[in-house]
Amino acid sequence: MFISFSFPIKALERKREITVYLPDDYYQQNKDYPVLYIQDGQNAFFDATSYSGISWGFLEYVKKTKMDIILVAIPCNEEGFKRMDEYGPWPINEELSFQETGQKGFIIGGEGQVYIDWLKDELKPYIDRRFRTQKNNTGIVGSSMGGVISAYAAFQYPEVFVKCAALSTAFWFYVDEFKDVIQHHEYQSQNRFYLDLGEFESGDDEVINQWYIESNQMIYEQLLPKVQNLEMHYFAGAHHNESEWRQRVPLFMAFLYGEE
Repeated sequence: MFISFSFPIKALERKREITVYLPDDYYQQNKDYPVLYIQDGQNAFFDATSYSGISWGFLEYVKKTKMDIILVAIPCNEEGFKRMDEYGPWPINEELSFQETGQKGFIIGGEGQVYIDWLKDELKPYIDRRFRTQKNNTGIVGSSMGGVISAYAAFQYPEVFVKCAALSTAFWFYVDEFKDVIQHHEYQSQNRFYLDLGEFESGDDEVINQWYIESNQMIYEQLLPKVQNLEMHYFAGAHHNESEWRQRVPLFMAFLYGEE
């Protein structure tokens, strides 16, 4: 079943329409559930609302597997370059900002810290109060820039977001910053981090395709000696879209929750 509500992001003077999935027998049970926060949440459940017309299929997956979990879908900000701003933990340098916007001197990114503060300090406490959650079993998932902000949340606040799946992540915007975050944090046995990418994340642009591959490899190598439960996958021939990510839902969900 689904519950939807509007929730303010006060620090950014915005609001977001949140969709929460609860197991069908939630109100007949008396137990607590893990929670997974889904970025680009408009793509989570329904083809009709998905950016590409194909959803990630989370509803079909949890129904098929009978997984006891609460899913919190947070849609992205589709106004202008606000998705890049909110999902960018740091400002993107001028050269890469121009590459994305075509506007000289227009810097994007940098609202990600405020966004994650909102998620962990406002939205998560609200969800934990309103629903029966396992407060210390919180995960986060996203792809592309949604993967960037998900990875940032988990790497920077591993005690809050103990599980993370970052798919087709555009680490190349912030390689040095991410390496610094990882270097200055310790990770525990309960932390589970899943990374993946495809061969053609930028289509025919061979340079950016290589940036994706090299940056993901660097982040993986930085995490490897520090994270006990770490998984990374490379998909030959795969492109950058919801249809590809839908196929990976069983893979990362089994890794994150298979032992629950």
